[in-house]
Amino acid sequence: MTSMIKKILSLSLSAVIAASGLAVSASAATPDEAVTGADSYEAQTSAADDTIYVSRQSVNNSGFRYAVQSALNEAAGKATAKKPYTVVAPSGSYDLNGVLRLYSNTTLYLTGVKLKRSGSGNMLRVGDEDGENTGAVGYVYSNARLVGGTFDGNNGENTIIKAFHTKGFTMEGVTLLNEKEGHMTEFAGVDGLTVRGCTFKDQLLTPGNYGYEAIQLDVLHPFHITNGRCEDLPMTNVLIENCYFENVPRAIGSHTTVHNNPHNNITIRNNTFKDITSIAIQGLNWTNADITSNYIENAPRGITIYTEPGGCTYLSSKLASKGGTTSHVSDSYKAPAASNINIAYNTLKKIGTSDDKYASYSSQGIAVLGEKLTSKSSVDSDESGGLPAGDYYINGADIHDNYIDIRGNGVRVEDARDIKVRFNTIICSKNTVHNDNYYGIVLRNNVSASAVSYNTIKSAEVNGIQIDDCTVNTIQYNRIENTGKYGMGIYDSTITNIYDNDIIGTKSIGLFMSNSLAEELQWNRIRNCSEEGIWITSDSKATLVKSNTTTGCSGSNVYGWSTVDSNYTSSKALTSFHIPWYFKTERAGATMGIGTAFKIVPDVRPTNAFASFTYTSSDSSVATVDSYGMVFAKKEGSTTIKVTSNNGISKSYPVTVTADGGVSHLEKKPSTPNILLGDIDSSGAVENTDATFLQRHIVYISTPYTRNTMMRGDVNKNGKLEITDVTFIQRYLIGASNPYGIGKKY
Repeated sequence: MTSMIKKILSLSLSAVIAASGLAVSASAATPDEAVTGADSYEAQTSAADDTIYVSRQSVNNSGFRYAVQSALNEAAGKATAKKPYTVVAPSGSYDLNGVLRLYSNTTLYLTGVKLKRSGSGNMLRVGDEDGENTGAVGYVYSNARLVGGTFDGNNGENTIIKAFHTKGFTMEGVTLLNEKEGHMTEFAGVDGLTVRGCTFKDQLLTPGNYGYEAIQLDVLHPFHITNGRCEDLPMTNVLIENCYFENVPRAIGSHTTVHNNPHNNITIRNNTFKDITSIAIQGLNWTNADITSNYIENAPRGITIYTEPGGCTYLSSKLASKGGTTSHVSDSYKAPAASNINIAYNTLKKIGTSDDKYASYSSQGIAVLGEKLTSKSSVDSDESGGLPAGDYYINGADIHDNYIDIRGNGVRVEDARDIKVRFNTIICSKNTVHNDNYYGIVLRNNVSASAVSYNTIKSAEVNGIQIDDCTVNTIQYNRIENTGKYGMGIYDSTITNIYDNDIIGTKSIGLFMSNSLAEELQWNRIRNCSEEGIWITSDSKATLVKSNTTTGCSGSNVYGWSTVDSNYTSSKALTSFHIPWYFKTERAGATMGIGTAFKIVPDVRPTNAFASFTYTSSDSSVATVDSYGMVFAKKEGSTTIKVTSNNGISKSYPVTVTADGGVSHLEKKPSTPNILLGDIDSSGAVENTDATFLQRHIVYISTPYTRNTMMRGDVNKNGKLEITDVTFIQRYLIGASNPYGIGKKY
């Protein structure tokens, strides 16, 4: 419908109403009367929409709130899912002396409108006000949208925008300013919340009050949600993207949840957070959460995900009884389902420069925190609690490809399963506002992790990596520099493999193990430590300690009851390197979505070579690379990342950036030979030891090597490890003819 046709229809409607003797409704306005740039609005409105334009005359006669609410009420009476309505307000600045109510299948278009709260209540709400046990049940209001507009809370003490019992609410291009002692927005019982391209600034909170969040994902209980019926509806299908937050306590978060009914499917991406006074993102009992490509600068804490008991957790039966609604989940303890937490590609700067004035939190960049209850929890004054005893661990989190500039813990994980901490750059400084023992990466209190790998950690206040009472499969390819105590401190833990880590310049021991077990400790390079390079206490054991290099450390290595093979006390010059990607493969190139990142961690040859590397991008407008090898995708296009060692060896890595998507790598076998066929123990030569290990495996005697490593003994390549392979290796060793590539590099 063109602007002229709409204008004619609108004028015709005015004439009909005037002739009938009725007052002119808000719909009598022409588009040009309603809002500057009406053609721009029409360009983004589908033909299925019906539009109600609020006239300036109506606003002048009745006031902004009355005129717009009349139009919203008219839309509510007519709009359907198949025929939604849009209400367009005239541009300008207005006082708002009461709440605007937005109903189903309606868009309120406020682009060019600035509203200043002149009363004390909410400024906009989806739906009607209910009692705690009367009114809406379930996801009632649907398909409501707010587009544009500035809401100045004028330091009032009520939430500016609310939506409850809603299926589908979108805020787009909205600015919220000047809130005091309350949330800027508050959502509870919403399935399908989208907040896109919005701005949140200047939210003041006096310590002791509870309105922390600019965007609060809440629970329907009257202590937290007034005028909303009590029910155990979680927040689900939430998307918050391309928003800006400045000078707010908690930008996005939850401090309430329902037992056994988590907030689910939460996506937070491409947002900017500056000058946060508590934390940028705080999740409480979130599952299927994707927190990616956010920029956080100057905050006491960056991102933390808590399990259920970390705050106000309600039993479903309590909410149902109070609201006269149906309970949807059990109150009994259930082992946590998969959490599926993905925290990736985020940039955190100046974290821990100020203290959290609302509570005594230790500073941390990224944290994932489960909690174990040994007895039933107490019931608090807000009726939360009463949870049964049980282990409320977080079940699945991948923390990867983040840049963290921290005065505190870079990454902290407690009581969690299926954890990965990979490819992060963590640059530490001393925390001067909140004393604690701070680490680059700390896993403790019964964490099960598959990998702590490919991380760069500099200047941790205590240990670079701290593992305490945990089980970890692989700790590999980490570079740890200039720590206040140990490079790695491992306590009361079981580690499968500790491979290929660089530990440089610690103020005490390079790698320390106490009351712990490790299967293999190999190819680690440790130098310039003030005390021992490796110290494994007498109550600890590593099944195999081999091919580690320690130089420039003041004390002699201590190995406890470990099985020690040949290690190095001097280094060699770098001859080659490759960029590792899984077993026996190399990164040969990458495709990245805009906003993603990945980290290059060169794997050196020989394994006792000490080297440093520089990184450059042929087109930094497409993708940049920092001094730690972290590659950031900026815009669509192609570039080449060049990696150069301090002795002049270089490798090029082509990168293609696309509009969206994650990071995928082209893979190939290392172009630089680094594995020998038949070299089971990776010593760099095929020898009698390899034949012995293979024989032990064939007769089911345990070996210190993994299945993948043992498969190097399949020299005739028939997919089996058998006595024939032993025979061929023995023939090779005595110089007899050999039809297979034993001893050849690949």
